[in-house]
Amino acid sequence: MTATLARTMGTLYRAYRPRILFTYALTLLENLFNLLYPFATGRAIDGLLRGSFLGLALFAGIWLAHSVTGVIRQRFDTRTFTRIYGEVAARVVLGQARQGRPTSQIVARSALAREFVDFFERDVPAVIGALVGFAGSLAMLLGYDRLTGLVCLALLLPVGLVSRRFARRALALHRGLNDELEREVDVLGRPGGGAVREHYRRLATWRVRLSDVEATGWGVLELFLIALAGFVIVRAVRLPGAQPGTIYAVIAYLWTYLDSLAGVPALGQQLARLRDIGQRLHGAVEQRDAEPPHLPGQPPGP
Repeated sequence: MTATLARTMGTLYRAYRPRILFTYALTLLENLFNLLYPFATGRAIDGLLRGSFLGLALFAGIWLAHSVTGVIRQRFDTRTFTRIYGEVAARVVLGQARQGRPTSQIVARSALAREFVDFFERDVPAVIGALVGFAGSLAMLLGYDRLTGLVCLALLLPVGLVSRRFARRALALHRGLNDELEREVDVLGRPGGGAVREHYRRLATWRVRLSDVEATGWGVLELFLIALAGFVIVRAVRLPGAQPGTIYAVIAYLWTYLDSLAGVPALGQQLARLRDIGQRLHGAVEQRDAEPPHLPGQPPGP
């Protein structure tokens, strides 16, 4: 992540820190509940096989608490990030206009500003979920069987190498795509349809190439995940004295771990995109003297 991108992210975070932190706290709590489901389900299965309903009651309680937390989080974060985007977009437009940018770039970059808000609204919660899923499932797997946990941990090396390689390729492609997007208003203002058709043909080409990079990275990663899944499943059914609920929990935590790793290539590509956008919007979001006007009756401030 470049210094420009980090500075822009830091500016947005500091401006709306209380609301963002509260949203992330709820997101973290939701993911912790998700992490408990396999354990609680396994306890419910083993308990019911012995004629006990305590495990089932635990499972139902976790589910209810998770649902309540999810409702509160969804209602709060929609209000928070919608307001943030309105203020950030206005700040970008005013800041770019003060810098004398052409209209085509202002239009394109006001749309690109949405990427920063999306990063906080979608990508950061996704990272939180991936980290909780990764660390939590790995800890649970180590608790059930140390060898299984160590093998899962060893998979991080190839995952990191694959993700780094494809993120570099994605950065170059995002630069080409965003260059073309910034020319869109100028192209649409020209007479005739040849330039317009060529513009959208180039956009399609950039997006196809980006999709190919993501698909290739995902496919390479899947080969490692398939091998790991085969090992863990065989190992789980051979654990000494393993109960049905224990076997289920081990396999369920395996899927959680694999899901957290499978999202790494897409996250790397999104960070590459934000890196390029951050360079284009350099200074616009940080403008302090270009605050957007507030709606009538709306209190000032975040």
